[in-house]
Amino acid sequence: MRILVLSNTAWDNQNSFGSSFSNIFSGIQGLQIANIYCRYGNPNNTVASEYFQITEKSLLRNLKSSSYPSGKRVLVDEAGMQLNAHEQATFDTARKKRWKIFFWLRDFIWLVGRWRSPQLQAFIDDFKPDLIFQPVYYSNYLLRIAQYLKAYTGVPMVGYISDDCYTLRQFNLSPLYWLDRLHKRKKVKKVIRQCELLYVISEIQKQDYEKAFGVPCKILTKSADFSGEPPVKTQYNSPLQLVFTGNIGTNRWKSLAIIAEALEQINQNGVRAQLRIYTATPLTAKMERALKKGDSSFIMGSVPASEVPKIQEAADILVHVEALDLKNRLAVRQSFSTKLVDYFKAARPILAVGPREVASIDHLIRNDCALTGETVEEVRSALESVLENRGKLDELSKKAYACGKRNHNAELMHHMLQTDLETIARRVEFEDFADKRSQ
Repeated sequence: MRILVLSNTAWDNQNSFGSSFSNIFSGIQGLQIANIYCRYGNPNNTVASEYFQITEKSLLRNLKSSSYPSGKRVLVDEAGMQLNAHEQATFDTARKKRWKIFFWLRDFIWLVGRWRSPQLQAFIDDFKPDLIFQPVYYSNYLLRIAQYLKAYTGVPMVGYISDDCYTLRQFNLSPLYWLDRLHKRKKVKKVIRQCELLYVISEIQKQDYEKAFGVPCKILTKSADFSGEPPVKTQYNSPLQLVFTGNIGTNRWKSLAIIAEALEQINQNGVRAQLRIYTATPLTAKMERALKKGDSSFIMGSVPASEVPKIQEAADILVHVEALDLKNRLAVRQSFSTKLVDYFKAARPILAVGPREVASIDHLIRNDCALTGETVEEVRSALESVLENRGKLDELSKKAYACGKRNHNAELMHHMLQTDLETIARRVEFEDFADKRSQ
């Protein structure tokens, strides 16, 4: 089966898209995958085999001179278009500060740019996809390209959505935000209504989107091999070591600060447990004061992705946090953190701080496989319960692994996906054949 995937970034296993989609497709045999991507950078994976790149820079050059191609085929062993250091710095600053003018300018470039090029059409024609597997982005131009690919190829499309890019359960006081969201909702709905099937990331999202779109939805998450016995620790550290790895922006740091404060109280009469925070997120003085707590909480900085599994393996408890404020709570209400699958696979006890209605926290509570809390008092009580009874750590480890085996088993997830895609492709092929015979 030949599958076409449109993405924002290059299919690179070092970014979130590449890592997630390599995990989704890597266990399925008999697939050929082509990737059209709309950012700077190079593909780096063992799943997709053909690539086509379009960038804002190439679109602008094409507008200046029609002889310059607006997009190009990228071979596996060659580099795609990159930004220079100055351009990259400007791009990163605009993205971090969320400058509206930056996003509007980008949308305008894609609106007037000649991305529907002979080169793109030749790439699609040469590949001859049987099916489009489409991440549904909160982006005007990516949604526009998805509609074009569906119309041009005429093949069935399957959608995949991991964040809330449609509901109105958001908090923002800016009228521009709501005008933008209402506009994008229409495009999101058009794309999803063209899908034969919509994969979602969580049970909460499944319920919301089946009701909103009337399209069948299935949960598809990152998966892992849970075929063996859970690798439960045989000996715990003293003091007990809690570890967090990842981004602490969008107020996640405040939830970590709750853990740090709880540990300060626990350690008043001797150090019984410590928190180590590995993050590349730039820290303000306020964040450092909240997170650096004597012998209770430490900021370790960033580490290469290759080192993260070793750090997690050495931990006694792995930490997951979600922001507690209304704006961020609503923004991630449907989202499931792929990091949790790694936690389940590691068979380590999990401490999660965040709102109960957020999908990640809800998943942990429904599966009874983590210590959870939202306040200093709740976190302190949860940690004291395992400090006083280390046997609970073994129990939590086994429950975490069982949750992964039950909900994120790679063999079952890949079988479901392969069966679904083959069924859709065969059904559409049969319907086309029947239509031709009736003519």
